[in-house]
Amino acid sequence: MPILLPGIRDLIEDRADKDIMDVLTEASPQDIAEVFDSLSAPEMMYVFNLLPFELAIDVFEQLDEEKENQILEVIDRKKKIAILNRMASDERADLFEKLDEKHKKYYLSIMEKEEAEDVKELLSYPPDTAGGLMTTDYVAIYEWMNIGDAAKEIRETAKDVDFVYDIYVLNRHERPIGFITMRDLIMHKPEEPIGKIMKGGVVKTQIDCNQERVAALFSKYDVATMPVVDKKGVIKGVITVDDVIDVIEEEDTEDMYHFGAAGNPPDSYFSAGIFGTAKRRMSWLLILVFAGFLSSLVIERYSSTLQAMLILAAFIPVLMDSGGNAGTQAAAVVIRGIAVGDIDFKDIWRVVGREFLVGALVGVGLGSLTALRAILMGEGGLIGFIVGLTMIISVAVATTLGGFLPLIFKKLKWDPALMSGPFVTTIVDVTSLGIYFEIARRMLTLIR
Repeated sequence: MPILLPGIRDLIEDRADKDIMDVLTEASPQDIAEVFDSLSAPEMMYVFNLLPFELAIDVFEQLDEEKENQILEVIDRKKKIAILNRMASDERADLFEKLDEKHKKYYLSIMEKEEAEDVKELLSYPPDTAGGLMTTDYVAIYEWMNIGDAAKEIRETAKDVDFVYDIYVLNRHERPIGFITMRDLIMHKPEEPIGKIMKGGVVKTQIDCNQERVAALFSKYDVATMPVVDKKGVIKGVITVDDVIDVIEEEDTEDMYHFGAAGNPPDSYFSAGIFGTAKRRMSWLLILVFAGFLSSLVIERYSSTLQAMLILAAFIPVLMDSGGNAGTQAAAVVIRGIAVGDIDFKDIWRVVGREFLVGALVGVGLGSLTALRAILMGEGGLIGFIVGLTMIISVAVATTLGGFLPLIFKKLKWDPALMSGPFVTTIVDVTSLGIYFEIARRMLTLIR
C-alpha cells in the first residue's frame, strides 16, 4: 500500500483540500495513480477534481482503462473534452480500444476533429504491431533548416510532446533520413545547417511490424525512440522506450501463462473472477487429461511385461519425471531464444541436433545413477541396464522434442509458449513409457 494512502484518507475525511494538494503536488503522477488504485470511486473523484488540470491529465494517463472510464463518466463535459483532446495519442488510443461502441462514438463526436481523426487512424492498426504502439506526438524538423529554424520549430511542437530526445530530420517526402539531439541544438550555432550536423543511420520500423520484433530492435540498437514508417518510408509516428517496456512485460506475462498452461493472462490477478480463472485453466487441463490417457493406454498395452517383472513399476515415476523435466528445460531455453531473436525456424535441425546431444550427455549421467540405484536395490544387472538405457534414450528424446516442437509452433504462427511445460511433460511421459516397456519387453524376450 502506498505510503501516501493513510494520510490522504484522513485528509479526505476532514475535507482538508489545501493539505491534500500540498501532499499530492510533491508526488509523481505514478504515485498518485497508485493511491487512486486503493481509494473508493467517490474518494478518487474527490481527489481528482482537486488536481490542477495538467497534473490531472498526467495522473489520468497512468490509470488503467477501467478507472479512466469511471472518471470520464462522472466529470463534466468541458473537462471531458479537454482531457480527451490533451491526452498523449497512444494512451488515448489504448483507452478507446477498450470502450464500447456507444462511448467511443460519443467521445469522438465531442473531440476536436484533428484529434478524433488521429484516434481513428491509430485504432485502424492491430494493437500488437508498431502502428498500434506508436504515438503521433513527436518532434521532427527538415533537412533544409538551420539550427535556429529547428529550435523555433521545436519550441512550437514540443509543448504537446511528452518525450523529446532524438529529433528526426525529414526530407521533402516526409521520410526520416537522420536525427539530431537536444545537445546538438545547444552546442551548434544558429546559422549551421541541419543537413551538415545531423547523424544518419536512423533505426526505423515498418508500421505492420510485430511488437515482439519492435522490442528486439530497441534492445539490439539501444535506442530511446524509433520512428514508424509506412511502405513508402513516410514517417507515421514514433515509438518510445516506455511503451516497449510495457510490451516486454506483456509478452513475458503472456508467455509465462501459456508455458504454465494457465490460458491467456487477465488484466491483473484479482481482476479475473474465480469462475473465469477456473474456466481458463480448465480448458488446457482437460486437453492434458485426455493426453494423459495415452499413458494409461501404453501401460495397458504392456501389462503382460509389467506383470512378468513388477519391479519395473517402481522406476516409472523417476523415468517420467526426468524426461518431463528435461523436455521442459529444453523448451524453455528454445522459447526464450525465439523470443529474443537468437533462434529462427531455419535453425530447426541445428537446434534438434544440439538438444539431442545435450540430452544424450545428461541422460548418460542420469542413466548411470538410475542403473546404480536398481543394482543397489538388489534387482540385478538386467533391471539396471533396462532403466539406465531407458533414461538415456528418454532424456535425449525429451530434449529433442523440447527443442523441436516450439519451432514447429512458431512456423505454424502459433505462440511457441503454448508448447507449455505441462504439454511437453505429457508428451514426454507417454514417449518415456513406450520406450521403457518396449526395451523391457525385448530384453525379456532375449533372456527367455
